[in-house]
Amino acid sequence: MEMEQMRIAMLSVHSSPVGHLGNRDTGGMSVYIRELAREFGRRGHGVDIFTRRQDPEAPQVVHLYPGARLFHLGDNVMEPYGPMAVFPHLPDFLRDLERFKTTHGLQYHVMHSHYWLSGRLGTWAASRWRIPHLFTFHTVGALKNLYCEEEREPSLRVRIERQIAMEVDRVIAATE
Repeated sequence: MEMEQMRIAMLSVHSSPVGHLGNRDTGGMSVYIRELAREFGRRGHGVDIFTRRQDPEAPQVVHLYPGARLFHLGDNVMEPYGPMAVFPHLPDFLRDLERFKTTHGLQYHVMHSHYWLSGRLGTWAASRWRIPHLFTFHTVGALKNLYCEEEREPSLRVRIERQIAMEVDRVIAATE
């Protein structure tokens, strides 16, 4: 029996999957998202990754692999800021995402968001679009606070991660 092609919207708000590896917020998660999109495309699914524009020279659309595209959203270029600086701009990103989806007539079967900022945005978008929402933490703020005394995560992040875990349809734990 042949499986129906799924259209997957992925969110990576604070870190671009095509960013320069080794920068403050571009690392393993970016590679993971790119490779996951590649594999979904290889299996015949369509993946659109949405990230915020961090470079004025970046094209709006990047064709990553067969079946996998990346879209840079945002009218204003936002330099690579830390997560707390990005948080207040999530409503703007949602507006840009909604506008882009509507303008281009895009429809999705599922939302997969990565990290707490994208998870917050994903809960809003998936609810509006009436699609299931999958979420991957990558790191968990409460656990970082428990085991890493020199790097404290803000209480806002910890609170929002708890909300996301309660609101999403599935939490993905990518581990062996």
